Amino acid sequence: MLKELFEGYFYLTFPQVPGRVVNLTERVEKDSFSLLDESACRDCRYVCSGIPADRKQLNVESAGPIYVIGMDEVAGYVKENLGEICDYMLESKDAVAVVEMTCSTSEYVTDKRRKARRQLRNTLAVLMANPVLKEHIERRAVHYAVFSWKETFDSRAAVDPVEKNMVAMTIMTDEVYSPDNASEFDFGFQLKEIRFPYALAI
Repeated sequence: MLKELFEGYFYLTFPQVPGRVVNLTERVEKDSFSLLDESACRDCRYVCSGIPADRKQLNVESAGPIYVIGMDEVAGYVKENLGEICDYMLESKDAVAVVEMTCSTSEYVTDKRRKARRQLRNTLAVLMANPVLKEHIERRAVHYAVFSWKETFDSRAAVDPVEKNMVAMTIMTDEVYSPDNASEFDFGFQLKEIRFPYALAI
């Protein structure tokens, strides 16, 4: 669904690199699944486990199919620089979400949050600049701009699963935080912050 939409219309607004055939990768997920920022994981200075379950950064839940497309891949076919954009766009029957993810320690989250909001805002500006995409997005009842973060574990210092679980429990006992909280954002979207291992429900 998103693949056809982007391949058919997005590059009319943002011309593609000459000589490259656009062939985007779209995932179709159902019920529950997880996402991670592949490029950030490749560049990460921490030595993470090779087990996918240890690397996931955001859990997602839905009652029906969810279409997932990587925004870095979308931008990779564009001739001009689109600026900093988010990691993913997700779509279910009734909802659409743009998602920026990070791994971080608590003391750096404020800066990461500010940067993520800039990326989400720029992504929405890019998407809404295309009339077909704008109309498609506006037909959805629910619109989320999501910043998700996972507490960073240095594998050399936190190899004990009990230690990892204790940190996760500390995050989850924050009385202010709720995965259901949302605030007004640009272009009619609601801004949500999801802390791993909580799930984004769309």
